[in-house]
Amino acid sequence: MTAPAPFQIGARPRFHDGHLGAALLVYLTARPEYPSRAALTTDGILHIHLQTLRRGARLDQMLIGYLARHLGIPEDDIEIAAGEGGAGKIVCFYNLRPRELERRLRHWLALDRLPRIW
Repeated sequence: MTAPAPFQIGARPRFHDGHLGAALLVYLTARPEYPSRAALTTDGILHIHLQTLRRGARLDQMLIGYLARHLGIPEDDIEIAAGEGGAGKIVCFYNLRPRELERRLRHWLALDRLPRIW
């Protein structure tokens, strides 16, 4: 019996470009009986609830559309870098500097006082 290797790379590893942009931690839930809404915690995690029965990749695509619509950026500039199919995600916003992302979040969520994230 052979001991397992300490690190294994999957058959198709994913690598991400180092484009200019920003990243945000997102916690996603989905249930059809509650309306869609979003809130930003003081530690900088965006909690989003979507009113849907979708799961997996379809829910992730719905999240990208929801973020694009509310932040006013193209869907192609948003990527889920980690956490596909799960609740906790790292979402990358390309061609959007961190301060601009924060400004758009403030506007969308109508926050007058938000601790600086960046």
